[in-house]
Amino acid sequence: MKVPFAKVKGEVNGLGKVWNVAIYARVSTDKKEQQESIPVQVEGLESWLLKKSREDTKATYNLIQVYKDEGFSGSNFKRDSFLKMKHDIDNGKINMVLTRDLSRFGRNYIISGYYIEDYFKAKNIRFISVLDNVDTLYDTDDIIPFKNILNEMYIKDCSKRTRDALKQRMIRGSSIASKPPYGYKTTESYEGQSKIKKLVLANDETTEVVKKIYDLYLQGWGFGKIATYLNKKGMLPPSARLNNFSKRKKGTWTNNTIKSILTNPKYAGLMVQGQYKRVSYKVKKVIKVNKEEWIYGGDFKGIIDRNTFKKVQDEIKRRSKGYRYKGGKDHIFSTVLKCNECSGSMCYKKQYNGYKCTKSQTGGGKCTSHSVKEEYLKEIIINNLEKVIIKNEIDTDKIYMKIKNVLSKDYEYMGEIYKIDREMNILNRQYEKMYIDKLKEVISDSNFYNISICMKKKKEALLKRKEQLIRLNNLYSNHDNLHKVYCSKIDNLLSFKEFDKIIVEALIDKIVVSENKYTKDKNIDIYYKFHI
Repeated sequence: MKVPFAKVKGEVNGLGKVWNVAIYARVSTDKKEQQESIPVQVEGLESWLLKKSREDTKATYNLIQVYKDEGFSGSNFKRDSFLKMKHDIDNGKINMVLTRDLSRFGRNYIISGYYIEDYFKAKNIRFISVLDNVDTLYDTDDIIPFKNILNEMYIKDCSKRTRDALKQRMIRGSSIASKPPYGYKTTESYEGQSKIKKLVLANDETTEVVKKIYDLYLQGWGFGKIATYLNKKGMLPPSARLNNFSKRKKGTWTNNTIKSILTNPKYAGLMVQGQYKRVSYKVKKVIKVNKEEWIYGGDFKGIIDRNTFKKVQDEIKRRSKGYRYKGGKDHIFSTVLKCNECSGSMCYKKQYNGYKCTKSQTGGGKCTSHSVKEEYLKEIIINNLEKVIIKNEIDTDKIYMKIKNVLSKDYEYMGEIYKIDREMNILNRQYEKMYIDKLKEVISDSNFYNISICMKKKKEALLKRKEQLIRLNNLYSNHDNLHKVYCSKIDNLLSFKEFDKIIVEALIDKIVVSENKYTKDKNIDIYYKFHI
């Protein structure tokens, strides 16, 4: 019945209207049982079109193409064949769309309505839904919006029932993942009519690798070092078990892979699920769920014991706090150090008392693990800066005199203190007025509460600033005392008794560390923000 495309619109040689027809068929999954309904849809529509062409002698019907979408939800209009059909409509190849029913066309009533009510009309497209008895040529489409709403209600209800079914499975302790976690396998059993997928130890190489990962981490190894170790051992990562995994691309262990294994409660035998969810049945975006909403589906035999898992979580938390800081003190070179080989940053590592290339610690060892001691860097830089001071013959007496001239101008802290007191009085009056409004029900309890919180925070900030000003006023009320404080600070800076991150970032643009792969000789290039 297919004929070559005829570039015809309207009347042609007295044969009447020429309809260049697109048949559209869709199923929501690519499973075999649903795929078989595509041929059924197409066959039924072709039979209908053949019958129509025989009955309607005043028109010509040309079947241009059959568009089939398999595995696309009715709420999603970004379907391959649908978009191709739209492209052909825009190019004038089609002026009639034929589908089995409105639900095959789409289940999002807003978008379905747009195409049928606006887009098709603007393009002069005749739309026919066979089972719904809809044919826009005869303006009998008033019921279409209502049917589209019913179709969307159906898919919304299906989504709700599916989510509830998944939740019940999770509560029963059944794994809902398509693949078991690395180191496990699944077994199926029945509790009454309900099928339960349980996780059991795989008892193979993968199970032993998980045990090794936990053991190495508690020995002090980091995510990156463990990943490098496994890559060197030739261990295949979890991604190697995916269906679309290419044997040519073995994949690698990364710090993220290691972290996900070390933080997954299932490895301690806790069936925790529902940590992520889709925004809605219309939106594919996935968001993290609050911990209180996670679903705990019971216990099972884990690869490691609960005590070991808790120790690892505590250690991860401890290391995250001390990664760039030591004893609460910011490591002074953390923002200026760069690796020459990979152009990456260098991070402080407690066990080395210095810095190592970040990419040697993460991503499975993408760079060499060269390091540099913090004290060695300080020694080099202080020597350089001392030479600059001597070379430029810095006159400290002139600096002291400049400070004295500045301090001769009154430091008036009391003025700001009085200003804070005035603001506090205004806030107190505003609060009293607002409280009266609440009693008179001018404002609601919830609004009163929210505004009260904001006012309380503002008052706390003002009180904190006032305390600071009072301390400063007491300390610096005597200019001589203040002059001594500043002069002492200048002496400490010029003698480098005070050498912190602020000074480093003010004087140094970057420090580049390179290492010869064969001789292991290091070279350190310091780029100052001034000429030495």
